[in-house]
Amino acid sequence: MIVKDKKYQIWVVQNCPCYVCKKTFGIDNFFQIQFHHLQGKYRKGMGLRDDSLGLPICYHHHHELTFVRGERMYWQELEIDPKIYADKLYKHYKENINEKRKPKRKNIRSSNRKKNN
Repeated sequence: MIVKDKKYQIWVVQNCPCYVCKKTFGIDNFFQIQFHHLQGKYRKGMGLRDDSLGLPICYHHHHELTFVRGERMYWQELEIDPKIYADKLYKHYKENINEKRKPKRKNIRSSNRKKNN
């Protein structure tokens, strides 16, 4: 299943430091945090981007990963499996953050509904 969740992307960028250098989001931070969709062996289909497989990366590292080294080589050189962190981050969001935001549904009884005669 492919996850598309813009609120998750925004939450990651605003609340998580760069996965590589740990710089954080902020007005005084020149290195803006960006949401990076894992690609290569982590991709679920051609051209499909799954938001649950995303990481916070500062501009500098995002540029290096995307345009200089490439996905596979970048993570191999750092000796990191980014999917482990991406899975943890999304699980934390779903269990703790997203659950608090869900509005409670009002139970509407059939006796309270207006009947059309």
